[in-house]
Amino acid sequence: MQIDREPQDRVFDDMDGVFVVTTEDGVAFRLDMDERLVTRTVAVRAGLRAMLDSESAVLVAVATCRVGAPMVLLIDRNVPRVLFTRRTSGTVLSVNQVSRTPLPQ
Repeated sequence: MQIDREPQDRVFDDMDGVFVVTTEDGVAFRLDMDERLVTRTVAVRAGLRAMLDSESAVLVAVATCRVGAPMVLLIDRNVPRVLFTRRTSGTVLSVNQVSRTPLPQ
């Protein structure tokens, strides 16, 4: 992924663009704020990442996302009669705005 801008320290729900948020447990979250999708990946070996979920989830809201604290997202997993699921990450290490290029699978 190519980084378009300087690293940031947080993502707000009303922001535009695509962000990769990395956490202390090695998970990378690709937050597409325009398409309202979130994709989780983890490194399986040098230069290769694997998706943790079978598909991207609909991003309902970014409750909190800042370096030094766990990220809290509200996502729609398309489960009948469930409006959203709360997903809490490990501590955020970095936030980078990136190009629209998808994560390698």
